Amino acid sequence: MEAVIGIAPRVVVYPFGDVPPQMGEGWVALAVSAERRVFGDGSHPTTRLCATAVDLLCRQQPGTAVLDVGTGTGILARIARARGASLVVGTDIDPVAVECAEAHAELDGARERRVHFGNELPDHWGARFDLVVANILEAPLHSLAPALRRALLPRGVLLISGFTRPQAPALRLAYETTGLQSIGDFRLDEWVLLKFTAPGARPSHHNFSR
Repeated sequence: MEAVIGIAPRVVVYPFGDVPPQMGEGWVALAVSAERRVFGDGSHPTTRLCATAVDLLCRQQPGTAVLDVGTGTGILARIARARGASLVVGTDIDPVAVECAEAHAELDGARERRVHFGNELPDHWGARFDLVVANILEAPLHSLAPALRRALLPRGVLLISGFTRPQAPALRLAYETTGLQSIGDFRLDEWVLLKFTAPGARPSHHNFSR
């Protein structure tokens, strides 16, 4: 990364070591280290689609519990934490990505609101999350559909991306088959983000302690 990149309407990333950009109130600026770069630095259209959605949903619902599947550099998890999510978990099957995400999250400070990074399956914690986002490839999105569904609280929101327009209909069907309701699709270039919600009544009390 050589310059500041806007990845959502009020979120930018910038090279670690540079002076943080001067931003207005309500903006988030996240440093990204070139020495620890894996997929998810904000430059790809699917990352920007997800970043925009995560940023908006976390601002609309403070205290949201968020699961970021395929976290990469941890960008989406870091946005959720910056926007006041009460619980943030990022998972990745690549141990290098987990290490990278942990190192990047340390750049943000906010130690009182740490992000848990690991390689657990999405449903490891049960139905605990208000928002689940998975920006990964088409094949694992198909295989993980039941586990992603099980990670959602009633009326929780699932965002999936990492695929192109021709791949979207089959993925929409796969997730609707798990009982989720499709509530929107968003496109940037040839890439797509699908949005779903889980049925049911929201419990009157959440327990976000770990």
